[in-house]
Amino acid sequence: MEQFLSFPCPGCGALVDDNWNQFCPDCCEKLQMTSSSHCRGCGGGIDGILDYCSKCLQFGARPWQNAYSIFEINQFGREMIHRYKYRNGVELARAFARLGAEKICSTNEHFDVIVPVPLHWLRYLHRGYNQSQLFGLALQHELNIPMCNLLKRCRHTRRQASLNREARIKNLKNAFVIRNQPQTKGLSVLLIDDVFTTGSTLTEACRALPLAKVTVMTIGRR
Repeated sequence: MEQFLSFPCPGCGALVDDNWNQFCPDCCEKLQMTSSSHCRGCGGGIDGILDYCSKCLQFGARPWQNAYSIFEINQFGREMIHRYKYRNGVELARAFARLGAEKICSTNEHFDVIVPVPLHWLRYLHRGYNQSQLFGLALQHELNIPMCNLLKRCRHTRRQASLNREARIKNLKNAFVIRNQPQTKGLSVLLIDDVFTTGSTLTEACRALPLAKVTVMTIGRR
């Protein structure tokens, strides 16, 4: 007689048969997933007839080719990301990555490498892990695409959450450099971070990869 193992859903703790670290159907229902018709600037929903939402049109040109976000941040999504970033909820990395991999696999895009947005070493020391890197490692497993820490955060900056857009841009100016100057010309990069708000962090990270073809992916989009 075939037996199935049950594992707790990382969202609510309900047992899910034969699915380790995967959201149960109820939690997937609570997450406000983005649709396939997404904004190429932020990965969120489109509110017009163009490929960019009205918010991204106000911000101007983005330095990447396309953008994906797994879900729009509602109350439940905010709780999941807060637990992942600030309450050591590292088990959520694989659950997020499974959803992210499904989104990437539904497209025709191919990537040479996954690159996480880095933390400054002081913040890494305080938190104990880089949530974008853990997400990237889980995506590497799901998509069979290598993850590489191509970027380094060379300045310790204030937290972005409390800043307006102008202050965010100034806060991150020249905050990222590329490690060891590898050959990136023509490299197809999936640049990943946890949350998309204004895109300031990803924009500055892209400045360190001027010769690469960059697509961005975030877990949540505000």
